[in-house]
Amino acid sequence: MKPPIHLCVDGHSLCGPCFEKSYQCHICKKEFSLVRPMVLESLANKVLFPCTNEGCPKHANLPLLEKHIPHCQFRIINCFMARVYGECSWEGRAGEWMDHCFVEHKQKVTELPFITVKDKWDAKRTEPVLNYFLMKCYDKVFNVYQIYDKRGGRMMWTVLVNDDNAEKFYFEIDLFLPNMPSKRIIYRRPCKCEKDADFLEHTQNVYIPVENVFSMLDESEAMNFTVRIGEVENLPLLETPSESESLILLHNDDVKEHGH
Repeated sequence: MKPPIHLCVDGHSLCGPCFEKSYQCHICKKEFSLVRPMVLESLANKVLFPCTNEGCPKHANLPLLEKHIPHCQFRIINCFMARVYGECSWEGRAGEWMDHCFVEHKQKVTELPFITVKDKWDAKRTEPVLNYFLMKCYDKVFNVYQIYDKRGGRMMWTVLVNDDNAEKFYFEIDLFLPNMPSKRIIYRRPCKCEKDADFLEHTQNVYIPVENVFSMLDESEAMNFTVRIGEVENLPLLETPSESESLILLHNDDVKEHGH
């Protein structure tokens, strides 16, 4: 029983969710009291309760336990790859899922800070998530989503990481044509935290109009792109040169090119 806890006029206690859907005490059938059991609520907030996931040694007070359980490595999950690609019936502990993916989904996971993809475009696709990848680097696991927003006429990429300071990492989307180096699209955005419930609505994801994406399809109607992960602290600060500095740079380049 976790706070808020309520009492009936005879002193029987009731948890908040049951109180909200009840009109009388379940034990004595009498009405509820306006008095709250503050001592009981205080105790409930201080007692260390065990995690309900089998095998987990975690004990914590209720507020901390509520935050722990959704991310507990002992919780039982299904393979998320099946939701995107199908044909995977794996079920097990969350902490063992990555090992499963390295064995059964080798093309979708990497221990490098980048992954290069050649993806055949299929106009008949109906699911919004086109691709999902796992990148294990910087002692973190990064979840890469490629989503086709057909209604909005755009392609979206976002990267989630289980870190409250997710924006200390960035990701790059590099669309390219293998035999045409003059055509290339590169976007850089901050990574997002897995706990960010509205991550798909965030303006800091990468959004590319589909006409721009289609212009980057190769001869086999495939999209070629690389996803890179990096640490923001290692990025150089960019300074825009003034007009006079730009002219000097342009002049120096011209001298180098023509030998003047």
